[in-house]
Amino acid sequence: MITIAEHQKIEPELLSGTNLDWLKGRINYNTSCFVASKINLIRYEFAPNPKFFRDGFYSYFRIGAEWLDKEQTKALIVLPKIPQIDFIEMFMTCLRSSAPEDDFSAIYDIDLDAKPIRSTVLNSILSPLLVVQFLLIVRQITDRGLRKGYVSREKNLSKVKGRIDFRKNEIRNIWTGHKERVYCRYEEFSVDTPENRYLKRALLIASNMISLMSEHRSYSTIYALCNQCFSAFENVSDTIEEFPIFTRNNKLFREYSDALRFARMIIRKEEMAINSRHKSSFDIVPVFRIDMALLFEHYVLAKLRETYGRKNVIYQQKGGNAFYPDFLINKPNEKIIADSKYTELYEDGVAKGDYIKQLCGYARDVKLLKELGIDCSNPNSVPIVPCTLIYPRRPNDSIMDLDLLANPNNRTIKFYTTSVEIPTI
Repeated sequence: MITIAEHQKIEPELLSGTNLDWLKGRINYNTSCFVASKINLIRYEFAPNPKFFRDGFYSYFRIGAEWLDKEQTKALIVLPKIPQIDFIEMFMTCLRSSAPEDDFSAIYDIDLDAKPIRSTVLNSILSPLLVVQFLLIVRQITDRGLRKGYVSREKNLSKVKGRIDFRKNEIRNIWTGHKERVYCRYEEFSVDTPENRYLKRALLIASNMISLMSEHRSYSTIYALCNQCFSAFENVSDTIEEFPIFTRNNKLFREYSDALRFARMIIRKEEMAINSRHKSSFDIVPVFRIDMALLFEHYVLAKLRETYGRKNVIYQQKGGNAFYPDFLINKPNEKIIADSKYTELYEDGVAKGDYIKQLCGYARDVKLLKELGIDCSNPNSVPIVPCTLIYPRRPNDSIMDLDLLANPNNRTIKFYTTSVEIPTI
C-alpha cells in the first residue's frame, strides 16, 4: 500500500513491480469529473525545469483510495495536505447552507463494484460524508411525508379480504379444523413499501456510524437528526430482500432516488465489512475519491451565504466568454467577483500572477457585469469591480474574519485576497 498526501510525488521505488506504461494509460487527466474505469488520484507530469522538478507521478487535489494495478493488489491512499481536517464540520457547513440547485454528487465518486480497501484513516472521512448527506435527504423526505404504495400482504383473517389463497388456507385452516378462519392475500396502501424499508435499514446502519462520532462537536445535532428521521419510519419494517428500483418520476418524491442511492452505499459498505470477516466494519472502505478543491469551493460558498445572505451570492454564473467565476456578490451597494483556490496562493509573499489574470478577465466580461447590474453601454464609465481570491487558511495562521475586501494587493487596483479557515479536529 502506498500512502501519500495531496500534491506529493510518488517516489519511483514505491512503484516497483508496477506496470508504469499501463498506469500512465489509465490516468484520468480530466480535472472536471471522475471516471470510474480510470485512476483519478494521481497525474503524470513532465518537468518544465529538470533542475528543480522531475518527471513522475504526483498526487492531485483529490484524496481517497484506489488500485494502481489490474490485479488490485497495490492500493494508493491519498490523505489531505492539511492534517486533521474536520470533514464532519465541513460537510455540515456545506449542507446547512445548501440550496436545491446545489449538486454535491460531483464532489466525490464511490466505486462499489471494485475490491474494497482496508483503511481506518480514510473511513473517518468517507463515513461522515455518506451519513450526513443521507440524513439530510431523508429529512427532506420525512418533511413531505413518506411515500405510500400498495404492499402485498398474506394473513389469516376472520373474514375474506382480497383473494383467498386456497392452498395455504387448506393447509393452515381446513386440515387443522379452523374453519372459522380464512387465509387471504390482499393489497394494502401503506408506508411499508420496499423503498421505505430499504431507507430504514440504512438508517439503522447510519446510527451505528454516528455512535463513533460521539466526541465531535456536531454529534448532538447529527444524533437528533437521526432520531427525527427514525420517528417517521415507526410503521416501516427494516426487512429487505433486494435493492428496490424507484422509477416513479414525481416532484413530490424527487428526493427518493438520491436517498436510495446513498442508502445502497451505506448498506453495501456494511456488507463489505461483513464479507471481510473483520472485527470492525469501519476498517473497510470502497474505492472512492473526493475532490478537495470542489469541497473547499462549496465550503466557501456556504460561508459567503452566511456572511452576505443567500440571495446576494451567485454561484458559477456563466459569462459571455465561457467564463465561470465561482462567486458573484451582488448587493445593492457592494459588487464583488471572487474565486476560490484550494492551493498555496502566494509565492515569495506575492499572489500568483496567473490567478490575478484569470480574475481580471472575469471583471471585464460584459455578461457578468450585467448580471451584477452594471451598465456597460458606455465602456468609459464602467467602474472597476473589486476582485478577491479566496484560499484556505491553515489552523496556525492568524485568525481573520471572512472579509473579501480586507487585504488589498498593493500592486493592483481593487484586487484583494482573503483566507477561509479550514476546521480541524
